[in-house]
Formats: sequence, C-alpha cells, structure tokens
Amino acid sequence: MGNDSNTERIYKWRLEDSTNGDTYTTLYEAPNPAFIGSEVRYFPIETSDSFNIIRLFCLEAEPSDPGLSFMQLYVYSE
Repeated sequence: MGNDSNTERIYKWRLEDSTNGDTYTTLYEAPNPAFIGSEVRYFPIETSDSFNIIRLFCLEAEPSDPGLSFMQLYVYSE
C-alpha cells in the first residue's frame, strides 16, 4: 500500500528474490504502469524458487515523496 495521498505512487517496479543478499533474480515484474497508490492491491505470483530475501525494486515513481506504508507477502499452497 502506498503513501496516504494518491499523488505519491510507485508505478514501475518489480519484486526480486535472493538466497544470499548479493545476487537477485526477478520474481515478478509488474506491467507498466502498475500503480502502488493508497489502496490495497494484490499481485499473484507463482514460483517454485526457494529464497529467504525478497525486495521491492522501484524503477519509476511520481516525483513527490513516493513510498510504501506497508507491504505484506502471503504464501498460499493447496
């Protein structure tokens, strides 16, 4: 979820995973634009990778103080 106002959005980003914190691979790249604004958004990701580090890598955002209020990752398996 992005910052409080809807003018501080991140719009080009990807999730990356790593096992060592030095080398990252792209887990999910959002279509451009995929705004992270002031509403909760869901982005389903399917992977069989094993990793212990995940990061949100922001490529482009609006110029006035973009950021996240919070981020949650859920694991789902059948």
